[in-house]
Amino acid sequence: MKNFRAVITKIVLPAVLLSTAVACGSRDDEFSNEQYVGTWDWVATMGPNVNETPVSTGKTAKLTFTPEGTYKVEENSTVLSEGSYTLYKGITSTDHVEKMYIDFSNYPDKMVNSVSATDLSLGDDSVNGLTYHYKK
Repeated sequence: MKNFRAVITKIVLPAVLLSTAVACGSRDDEFSNEQYVGTWDWVATMGPNVNETPVSTGKTAKLTFTPEGTYKVEENSTVLSEGSYTLYKGITSTDHVEKMYIDFSNYPDKMVNSVSATDLSLGDDSVNGLTYHYKK
């Protein structure tokens, strides 16, 4: 019985405490805007019966995020929208999975399909929604 208590005291109890501390840790890094900061050039918009590019439309577009939480949407060097943005996690209405979203103050929210150092894919959260591709 003493050996059992020793095992509990020396191994199991610290393991439980450590896992609890890790599980309750901050998720701030999940909501870091660091990956998004910069100017993104529009590459394509795709969806049902839609396949638009700068070449096919004659339009150029940019999406700019700042570290301070502001954004700007430009089309052919004209500002279409600007304001603040925040990141949040939500459940998609289409496939019911958790994804990151961008909440724009003066522009429709977009679902983040993927983001890397050079590629950004945003989407509308609807069955017939469009997907917007950007590159840095």
